[in-house]
Amino acid sequence: MTLAPEHYSRPDVQKEISDFCKGRWLALHCLNRLGELVFRRYVRRKPIAVTDPESFSGLTKLRDCSLRSVYATSNVYQRMASVEDAYDLSNIRYCTPTWDVDGVLDNWQETISMAKEILSFLNDCGLNKSVYVEWSGNGCHIHIHEEAFSHELLKRRHPLDLAYATVQYVSSKLSEKFRELSPQGKTIVENKMDLTRVFTCPLSLHRKLDVVCVCMKPNQITDFSPEWISPTSFRHDPSWRESIRGEADGLAESAYEAVGGYPVGPRLRKRRNLPLDKQIMKWLQKEYTELKREFEPLQALNNLGVKRPTRALNLLIERLRLYHLCLGTLSPGPVGEDLSHGPFFRPSCR
Repeated sequence: MTLAPEHYSRPDVQKEISDFCKGRWLALHCLNRLGELVFRRYVRRKPIAVTDPESFSGLTKLRDCSLRSVYATSNVYQRMASVEDAYDLSNIRYCTPTWDVDGVLDNWQETISMAKEILSFLNDCGLNKSVYVEWSGNGCHIHIHEEAFSHELLKRRHPLDLAYATVQYVSSKLSEKFRELSPQGKTIVENKMDLTRVFTCPLSLHRKLDVVCVCMKPNQITDFSPEWISPTSFRHDPSWRESIRGEADGLAESAYEAVGGYPVGPRLRKRRNLPLDKQIMKWLQKEYTELKREFEPLQALNNLGVKRPTRALNLLIERLRLYHLCLGTLSPGPVGEDLSHGPFFRPSCR
């Protein structure tokens, strides 16, 4: 059995991933038959979601691909049954504030030093119990548990606004310190909070490195070493589940006052196809142009008095008239000729 199937068949791995992903929109990196990485967010045209270890186990048996890595949105949704659910802002129940500390594994000490600065700042703001760190492969993610916001605050502010503002506020406060710790810019801290952003799940394998994403609490980060992420002997703390309701309120309110909410309106899902009315319009325009190209030489011959195939020309004129009317109905502006006096409204040839 190869690494990924063996790893994802473990009951403890299935439980951790399914517990973390409950209510979230998942994404997968899979290997196809050619050994190429394929990124998937849908199965049978529905957003990927799991509710328990059994449903997660089903993702390891997808046809024509082998599961490699598992990701989940920072958003936690009330329901996740359709594409529309994933893009409905009112459907977002919680959002997990996440700092992405992006580095390289060989330079892991620098990543740890920058993570410590964020954790120290959060601790000074009264946040400790509701914070955890994920070592994701080359770098780490620092999370505030999504349930660290009070119900009262969530009634007044959208979860995505709170998460974005919190991450941006702390990052801006520490930006100078980050430059001092990584003068060559090898390690950076980014605010990647947006409507559909995904982050690596606890106990997922990295997409390329043979390492496991593990969680730890702030007081454990000093002891971290790359041995913790070995697939055969990883060290993972399941207390990422811990949180205190309202612990993040003070920081979030200060951040929102200083930064404001998520800066851009909801990013609309790109259509794979044009809307139906635009598809019809495009087809009609194409047909109209081609028919007109056929009609013009016949009309020229007719004007010169040259004998022409009368029945074919009459049929062509009728079809042009129909398309012209349709185009005029779908697109109120001018189509090329005046709709009431155009050449295609002349009496049929006899």
